[in-house]
Amino acid sequence: MKINALLLKQISIFSILIGLGVGLISVIPFIGNIVFVLYFLAIAGGIIVYLKKNNILGDITVKEGAVIGSIIGITSMLGFYCTFLPIFVIIALFTHNFLGAFILDGFTNPLAFFTIIFLLFLLALLCGLMNAFAGGVTAYVYELLANLQKEENNEKFTL
Repeated sequence: MKINALLLKQISIFSILIGLGVGLISVIPFIGNIVFVLYFLAIAGGIIVYLKKNNILGDITVKEGAVIGSIIGITSMLGFYCTFLPIFVIIALFTHNFLGAFILDGFTNPLAFFTIIFLLFLLALLCGLMNAFAGGVTAYVYELLANLQKEENNEKFTL
């Protein structure tokens, strides 16, 4: 299966929307931490399973699954930033904590601003790497299931 531009746009938009939703949920103190860890590690696997269930994705190889997973990880993390950071800055205006003060200082201090951008870029790359692994594993599991189903069909016809 070739990955075309339309499919990449659909996957990117879908993952950005999920990132926006997770950014809203992550503001909640305890639930947000659990959702963020699950989101950070395995959102690509969930999206690939959803796309395969709706017949948007056909048969994909492990390499294509890893590429799709990395795209999902990076774009969904960008969507996450777009919702979480403004909400966090608004909350930081009323509460005084270290991270909130650092982010608010990033609006006036160029060094703090570039440090924040660098950290967000590294976190997006790390999320892309983790989700590339999750996407590759999901594609591998689908290949195993397809081979198992072929073997079962061959056994039914030979008996």
